[in-house]
Amino acid sequence: MAKTSYKVPSSLNRSFLDHEITLSKGGWAARPSPLKQLFFFGGGALMLLWVTTSTFVSSSGPVSITLFVIWGLLTIVYFGGLTRTKELRVMTVPALLTYLPARARHVMTRRSSNPSDFYSIVGIHGIDEDGRIHFADGGEGQVYLVVGSASYLLFDEDRIRILDRVDAFWRKIDTACEWSFITTKEPQRIYHQVANLEERNQALEVRDPDLVELQNEQYDILTQHVGGKFTSIHQYLLLKGRSADALRRGHTVLQAELEGSVLMIKEATLLDREETEPMLRLFYQGVDGAAITPKASLG
Repeated sequence: MAKTSYKVPSSLNRSFLDHEITLSKGGWAARPSPLKQLFFFGGGALMLLWVTTSTFVSSSGPVSITLFVIWGLLTIVYFGGLTRTKELRVMTVPALLTYLPARARHVMTRRSSNPSDFYSIVGIHGIDEDGRIHFADGGEGQVYLVVGSASYLLFDEDRIRILDRVDAFWRKIDTACEWSFITTKEPQRIYHQVANLEERNQALEVRDPDLVELQNEQYDILTQHVGGKFTSIHQYLLLKGRSADALRRGHTVLQAELEGSVLMIKEATLLDREETEPMLRLFYQGVDGAAITPKASLG
């Protein structure tokens, strides 16, 4: 039976230091804090006390000591703050230091350049003709264009059936294969419309100039306006297995779900390389073609 509400479960990587406690029932201390944050604040305060009393700072004068203590407390509070993933900000300092050199913030994508840096960003060795993705960590993946059944217009009975089906589906997933749903906003797909227009053009027995001009106008509308300026939401499913066998098992589970019910996934279309590359390219350039990272061939 579907639940009335859901929550994000605790991570399996949760350690003793991630346990949260509440120091007080009211005020700012009523917010639960993980033990690692409390230990960081306590250790930082002790370190600041030792520096101000046992080092050269203790002989620098009252004004300098006061300013140093204020600066130290602000630093401890800032780096002891939590990110959205509930990690201490101080844990992001090593990554920041990695990107300080200018060469670390630029990736050369020329054909003569070493591809190792580019692989560290993309993580993809290549894509086969049938759309099979070979990742740098040895895994293999496949991308599907999927259509679901969720809608704001669902009746309560249908909503409960969908939630029950989804809950049962995720309980039987093999952990050796990752299931990543990707939602993008892309120009509308016009492949079928353009193909139909081309069939009409080939079947045209009388090459009247007005009819040809009308078809050219329809082609321009499809390619430049409908397929260029009007966007719609597309959803993809990326199956990434640790090995080819794990990917095969994931594909078998997906195929069985499609054949057994349309509640979880109504339709799934396997994408080949020609269709997979544009989807992956959206992560490295905008829909309008403005690159946010260096453009390069993913093949």
